[in-house]
Amino acid sequence: MKQTWCWSNSRPLLWLAATVLLAGLACAAGAQNKSPLAYSLTVKPGDLTVDQMPGPGPAKKYREDFTFTVKNTSDTDYEGTAPSCKVFDVEVFQEIASGDKPVWKWSNGMAFCQKVTQVVIPAGLSWQEQESVAWNFSAPDVKDGKYKAVATFIPENTTTATTFVFKTTH
Repeated sequence: MKQTWCWSNSRPLLWLAATVLLAGLACAAGAQNKSPLAYSLTVKPGDLTVDQMPGPGPAKKYREDFTFTVKNTSDTDYEGTAPSCKVFDVEVFQEIASGDKPVWKWSNGMAFCQKVTQVVIPAGLSWQEQESVAWNFSAPDVKDGKYKAVATFIPENTTTATTFVFKTTH
């Protein structure tokens, strides 16, 4: 007796093979899209009470320090480039109902060399600027409310953020 191939008998097997293939492709695509870099931004002192009471001298000065760290969680070295010597930036926004209002940007007024800059982060290690970035401001420069600091890693154009609160006394 001659055996013939029958489409209806093969459907479950083909469906199973297609499902396994698609699942494998989805996993591979997900693995390719997942960045091996982990970002963190710390702010010190963070939440502050800002004294805006008028006095005989100049307005009281305050400082927030930001430390931006990029960790390579991969088992291979990360190699990226930035279009200039500016490898990162930090911005502060006041969070208000109509959207984020820009308050301060670390790189404003700074000059950076205009050469492509190689950034290498060895496997399992972190990249961090030598010193923290400092935002120095006076009491009249800020208002009550929630603020958000956003750090950007230029080679990946990836950001991370942290929030803090200012309370003012009058």
